[in-house]
Amino acid sequence: MKLIEINEETNLEDLTLTLDVDNDVIKGVCNGDIRYLSMDINENNQFSILQNIEGNLILVMDEIPTTFRSCYLYNNGEFPYAIKDTLSFVVLKSGEDTCLTKIIDVDVEASTRFRFQGPGEPNIEDPNGDCCIWMLNLELVPIPQEPRYYLMRWNPSISSFKEKDYKEYCENLNNGMFKLDWSIYDWQEARRGDFFYMMRTGDEKAGIVFCGQFITDPYPADDWAGSTKRRMYVDMICMNPAEPGKNARIPLEKLQENIPEIDWSKGHSGEMLSEDIATKLGKLLKGS
Repeated sequence: MKLIEINEETNLEDLTLTLDVDNDVIKGVCNGDIRYLSMDINENNQFSILQNIEGNLILVMDEIPTTFRSCYLYNNGEFPYAIKDTLSFVVLKSGEDTCLTKIIDVDVEASTRFRFQGPGEPNIEDPNGDCCIWMLNLELVPIPQEPRYYLMRWNPSISSFKEKDYKEYCENLNNGMFKLDWSIYDWQEARRGDFFYMMRTGDEKAGIVFCGQFITDPYPADDWAGSTKRRMYVDMICMNPAEPGKNARIPLEKLQENIPEIDWSKGHSGEMLSEDIATKLGKLLKGS
């Protein structure tokens, strides 16, 4: 999912799974106390999780189960369905209160195992049973109604994050994303859920190489460069990376030509962008 597609024109009904939750869950997700939601795939929710009427699947099946018991297949410890990453959002709903979140990661685990005795027969719990109830785990980050946008900077020649690291991360994407922690200079107003663009500097591949979202509030830690001073960092998910060894998604020359208000060739990591510049960047990224 491209960052610039998360806007007022997005038809979220086509991209979301809506879950009814307690209001305390919404508050916890918004303030960062809750980052993960777990739920059993059961008789009441199996079809909303596995399939919706628009055809957007969070889980892909060779055959849609015709009975609840079909969802219990243990499959020698492997989840019997493949996870699909095209369903990117979850709407948490409690009465009139809602919270739009992005799915960072999806994982499944076998919870209760049992021996299936046949339709209509009682199940017998058995740690070595050939059936189980599968639990779906979602890692979520809220999307603020009025997010801020930041320009992060990366110079591979001096950063602890090298070109080879970038290549390795791009080769091992999870749901089209990878995670990093990164230093941020203008951290005072940054918060979990804000968006960023990563500016590569210092070589011929300079330009915007990926974008993403902060998944934590800023926090202090040791200096990545090894000095005795403390720095502020954010954890973030990184999306739409430029292919390693290729040009940036938005090359430096294009940035200088279309948005001359910023000195793209130098500056610190974590420069807060105006709404106007963020909009221009989004349009350039959409056309890249």
